[in-house]
Amino acid sequence: MSATELIHRAPVRYLPAAGLSTLFRPLAKGPQRPVLNVGYEMSSGGTLHFSAREALGVPEQTLLLAILQLAGEQYADLGQAATVGAHDSRELPSRLWLEMYPDGGLSLPATVMICTTWKALNERCGSGDGGSITAMRRACLQRLCEVVVWEEEQGRRRTRQSFLMVWLEGDDRHVHLALNHRLASVFFDGQYAKLWMQERLRLPSDLAMLVHAFLSTCIRPGHKLSIGIARLAARVWPLDHESAPVITQRRRRAALRQALQAIGRLGHWTVLLDLQRDLAVVQRTETPQGRADTPSRRESIGSALAPSNVCALFASPDNC
Repeated sequence: MSATELIHRAPVRYLPAAGLSTLFRPLAKGPQRPVLNVGYEMSSGGTLHFSAREALGVPEQTLLLAILQLAGEQYADLGQAATVGAHDSRELPSRLWLEMYPDGGLSLPATVMICTTWKALNERCGSGDGGSITAMRRACLQRLCEVVVWEEEQGRRRTRQSFLMVWLEGDDRHVHLALNHRLASVFFDGQYAKLWMQERLRLPSDLAMLVHAFLSTCIRPGHKLSIGIARLAARVWPLDHESAPVITQRRRRAALRQALQAIGRLGHWTVLLDLQRDLAVVQRTETPQGRADTPSRRESIGSALAPSNVCALFASPDNC
């Protein structure tokens, strides 16, 4: 996929619950992944809980974003033909629905399904199309499809179980996917954040990509976020940052500063680092710009920013 094709693609519509929760996090290399066990309280008062036998890392997030980008394009092109619901009589869509919702999902809204290939998914993730790459991508997709989503409505004791995503390979050798209705709500007037995939793929590290996705979720274009590096570290490594050795905490904060500087070199962002207070102010412009990479500016920010221009760390995108 050429740079020109990437630039002209629409932004990914990203569910705030996926971007603001710790559904994805940096994972140490090793044969054993920790389990996934993440909760998120929605603005409506309901809760989402994500669980799986293996935690999700940055490659899984990249793949999910690529699938969401593709879903948006296919829904824009095909309309209702790219949706599936509880009463769909088509063979493959009905199989996808029942895989997603073991209880039939009779009261749930329609969702979006996607038809693609491994080559297309690899390209959208910014990689080649070799056998080892495709094997890695298949493993990432399997982990995404193993995530169970538990929903609990406000004021009710009823809990509903579904899957984050489902996957079937058809006789046409295509990969057929369907999204959980929560992920697909961004295409049906639900709340969403905009994330530009061409920006993500220019970043030099998994950590920078992870931070970019979080910032893209909680900072609307044209707004700013003030964030302490220590607080950001506690969010990125939620399980052990506070209890980690001091040297580990320092190393992580240094890595976050580097990640923020990399984001600041993107045309869509400005990052101001206050090294004395270990604080960053991140500003996002309206649309990605084509300017060349330039070093992030380092300067004292002090009281130059009015409180009304600074977003809370875990704010909803509507509140930023």
